[in-house]
Amino acid sequence: MKKLFPQRKNPLISAAVLLANTYASSGEIDKASDLKLEMHKSGIKKKVGLTWITTDGQLYTFKAHDRSHPRSNEIDTEGEKISNEIIKYGHIYDSSWITRGMNADETIESVLCGHSERLAIAWGFVA
Repeated sequence: MKKLFPQRKNPLISAAVLLANTYASSGEIDKASDLKLEMHKSGIKKKVGLTWITTDGQLYTFKAHDRSHPRSNEIDTEGEKISNEIIKYGHIYDSSWITRGMNADETIESVLCGHSERLAIAWGFVA
């Protein structure tokens, strides 16, 4: 990105993140890692993605794996209900959507089900 846009301090952060994720999704883990390392060395940080939902006239925001909501336990329980329901109808979690290494204590389901959109949907059912 520096070669393409040398005059910009943080050129196309979103494009760099997308490119790294594309590399990872296509199995080019080394290229993805190199790009992420270069971004880190350059001080480039992506913005945290947020999902918004309004219930009863109040706006709520969630980020991935967010535990800041006072009713997080209920949200997690509802998320598990949703997961169990879709699995019952044949859904299989696809690890190809995971673009980073997984920690030993993580499962494919735990990584994919912690997205902010899913938390917001679960909150919509709980609220």
